[in-house]
Amino acid sequence: MALPSTNPVLRPATHPLQFTPLLYFMQAIPVTLVQETSTIIFKNLGVENANIVYWTSLIALPWSLQMFLGPFVDQTARKRDWVLGGQLAIAIGIIVTAFVLNWPDAFLISIGVLGVTAIFSAMCNIATDGFYLLALKPEDQARFVGFNSTFYRLGRLFCSGLLVYWAGRLTTLGQKPAQAWFYVLVICGVLYGIGRVVLHFTLPRPEADIRVGPSEGGDGVGKLAIQTAVVLALGLSAIVGLGNARLLIADQIARNVDQIAYIGSTETWKLSSENIVGNQVWLAAMVAVFLIARQAYRQFIAPTTMGESFRTYFQQSGIMAILGFILFYRFGEAMVGKLTALFLLDPIAKGGLAMTTEHVGIVNGTVGVIGIVLGGIAGGFTVSKLGLRRAFIPLALAMHVPNLMYLWASTAQPQIARGASFFEVVGAPISGIIFIDQFGYGFGFAAYFVYLMWVAQRGKFHTAHYAMGTGLGALCIATAGILSGILFQNFGYVGFYKWVIALSIPGMLMLFLIPLDEHQGRNIKVDEIAD
Repeated sequence: MALPSTNPVLRPATHPLQFTPLLYFMQAIPVTLVQETSTIIFKNLGVENANIVYWTSLIALPWSLQMFLGPFVDQTARKRDWVLGGQLAIAIGIIVTAFVLNWPDAFLISIGVLGVTAIFSAMCNIATDGFYLLALKPEDQARFVGFNSTFYRLGRLFCSGLLVYWAGRLTTLGQKPAQAWFYVLVICGVLYGIGRVVLHFTLPRPEADIRVGPSEGGDGVGKLAIQTAVVLALGLSAIVGLGNARLLIADQIARNVDQIAYIGSTETWKLSSENIVGNQVWLAAMVAVFLIARQAYRQFIAPTTMGESFRTYFQQSGIMAILGFILFYRFGEAMVGKLTALFLLDPIAKGGLAMTTEHVGIVNGTVGVIGIVLGGIAGGFTVSKLGLRRAFIPLALAMHVPNLMYLWASTAQPQIARGASFFEVVGAPISGIIFIDQFGYGFGFAAYFVYLMWVAQRGKFHTAHYAMGTGLGALCIATAGILSGILFQNFGYVGFYKWVIALSIPGMLMLFLIPLDEHQGRNIKVDEIAD
């Protein structure tokens, strides 16, 4: 007997390419503006580096907390409404930021506006990914995943490349930085708003995109908001507490390294007496908040629909292998991504390649972009044709093999002459490595993306479960970034890339442990599976 399809089909007149490229291009814009472009804006305005790093890191927190916001988005409105409403709020946030740059106390006010924009963006991201799962048939989800990642990267390039270039050009022509960025952000906000209007007419209306409200067994919005606040307190206290514990443990290792084994220079691990006390106080406070929030979760959330969404995710079959995959599949790649720019720019004496900023821009903006575009499209096509079971290992190898090339570059240190022409830069060995690395990333990331979608669709909370998967992945990226700095400080670039290769192995081993239903390895429709 054929199983009924759990996925809605698109309206006959709506093709995925009519909305998915623009949807994911726009998804990248607020993320890049807040996390990357804003640092350049504030630097141009003369803000101190310490303030820039602290505040831009703080307002980027909503994206790391998506896994805790997922159930709220999943149960309060249709995904289509969340997407369009979030995009409208983001467009307004971008334009308001442009206007406040010329005000007194522009930095703090704009940080506040961007912070609110980040919250709407995080929830819009959750709804976007959930909408994608509802709007596309299973085989199309894999087929178009390469286009999604490609246009997302192009959206990042639009902000980090084109917008920055326009602002720099206007400044060169005599505009003050604040005024230059005013024009650029207004243009960005208007273009984003136009994209929102286009999507209003092109986004389909999947039958399964319904609001789970009180009448459908869900909870009211007010109650869901309180539940979400408790979950956020639980997650934040755990994350911050673990961060403080890590610092205290590293300090103890540094002070007792002569009693265990020499593992490298640990001077940078040591904390001052004042910092030790501060971290101990913070750790105690976070433990207290965690215990209180955990008790509140058990009493007021566990029996509810929101509690069910968390419980069904972490109680599904094979969850330990799934969590291992999410945490380790991208670990090596994330470490490389964190330090590659520094490796290219650092002088030869420090183990780098001594490239100029212009040369790095040429490499990343040409061969890097070409590589990731081709890799993303090829990865999505490969998964859709072969299925995850047959495609997983080749795609994973494509993501991690370039790490060996970075190890070679860190030992050989191939250089590019300062006066090298555009074609000489593009033809240099490091350009070939960057191309292969970016192609491999786009190729291998397609499998990661598709697998998270498959895991999310094992139960009924598709949007919430996908947000949990991507949220855990974001925590993996953050952890990899922290570890990258520690390993580099202790072992230099050569030792760092050796560690990258070693830490890529657990992710490969997870491919032999993760659950994959038999039908997942073949390109067939769900409603064609026999009972």
